[in-house]
Amino acid sequence: MQAGISQEPATRPVPIAAAGAPAPSSVAEQWAAFIHDTDLRDLPAEVVLRAKSRLLDALATALAARTLPVPTVARRFVQAEGGMAARGTSGTRGAIGAATSDRAGPADRGPATILGHPARVSTVDAAFVNATLVNGCTHDDFLAKSHPGAVVIPAALAVGEAHEASGATLLAAIVLGYDIVARAYLGAPGMLPAFRGTGVAGAIGAAAAAGKTLSLDRRELMNALGCAAMFASGFGEGFRSGTMDVKLNVGWASRTGVSAAELAAAGATASPLAFEGESGYFRAFGRSADHAPDAVRDLGKRFLIEDVVYKERPVCIFVQTPVQLALDMKARHDLDPARIERVTIRAPWLTLTNPGYTNVAPYETPLKARISARFTVAAALLGRPVGEYAYYENIDDADVLALADRIDLLDPAGDQDGRVDLEVRCAGLAYQASGLEMDSLTPTPEKIVAKFDRLTAHLPARRVEAARRMVMALEDEPRIGALTALLRPD
Repeated sequence: MQAGISQEPATRPVPIAAAGAPAPSSVAEQWAAFIHDTDLRDLPAEVVLRAKSRLLDALATALAARTLPVPTVARRFVQAEGGMAARGTSGTRGAIGAATSDRAGPADRGPATILGHPARVSTVDAAFVNATLVNGCTHDDFLAKSHPGAVVIPAALAVGEAHEASGATLLAAIVLGYDIVARAYLGAPGMLPAFRGTGVAGAIGAAAAAGKTLSLDRRELMNALGCAAMFASGFGEGFRSGTMDVKLNVGWASRTGVSAAELAAAGATASPLAFEGESGYFRAFGRSADHAPDAVRDLGKRFLIEDVVYKERPVCIFVQTPVQLALDMKARHDLDPARIERVTIRAPWLTLTNPGYTNVAPYETPLKARISARFTVAAALLGRPVGEYAYYENIDDADVLALADRIDLLDPAGDQDGRVDLEVRCAGLAYQASGLEMDSLTPTPEKIVAKFDRLTAHLPARRVEAARRMVMALEDEPRIGALTALLRPD
């Protein structure tokens, strides 16, 4: 269970509005008021620091992914839509160090930056591509069964750059977007495993962040959230096959949020009961509106961005803990990989049923391998460089495949809760280790700066250092375009 976020079902529906209110206000109305009325000065210092940490982490993972296949497909799509089809692999190297397959042309002079590339495109297109960049290495953060940084930050950056928003506005938008991503899941936890949290709840958070940077009023924000709820989508079958669709879904969720906010600014309307209504989001995705009170509980009193975890390694969030347990066990007991007879992993039910967690060979793509508990734990026990993105190109590693075949994934025990149990039988002896899921993944400023430096080490140092300094003092920046300019080749 995610630390600090209750996922226990309510025993019965309770009124959403405070006692004595003339009429219960809807979830969307309460969220809209919260987004509209909350500015950076209202946020505790530690929450602001967490927002900076999340932005720095997202920029690092995006820049590390700028030449990967999914962001490349997304970029070609938006450029073709703008009248310029980018094809081929030749290009020049810009100031940020990205080898690009195109240079900015007439259709590439939009209001928002594609991170690590010269192109500037429309806000919806920038959000789409940048979300695939942040999520591209499978290295982005996690909260309430979603990857909020990949949807919220691209949405806020794109709209903020286009509308010359300040750094203070961007930081507030990040905090509020993360909060709404989490709450959109907490109100409909039954969406899993049929639907994908990032594609569904993420679209709502992206709309919140985009709406904040657009300075929408309360009614416009309510309409933006409702439109995003209508447009939300996504399921996880692509994790079983290792295909691009699940990563493109992340980009589409961010694009959806920006679209919903801009539609609301243009006059679009949505039902005030878009979430808890008889035919609303909670019942459609979560099969019940019983959890609607959880979506607004402690609204504005506790900021859920504080519950986020980060990824130390570029693998699925649900295999981070068993991989860490395997690495710790190998180091502690000096296990001889050649003598490992059997491995068992017991994890919570939502982990076991997460699409791709139980993947077995053949691993046709690196994504299918990096999502698999069997492949990643086998690689860890064998001492493979599981923290390096490029390692997972080795999907035919014979020793890893052989050990992966000897790993059993067990149903959770009655008291499993958030615990992961690992047992390794080696040379006739049994070794056990247990740990709370994601317990080691709380981000600290030191961890995130180290990760940022590691992922951007191959880029021009002066430009990267300037971007890092700007993020850490972003509340003083009058226009966030100064930040995106640092991340765009000259």
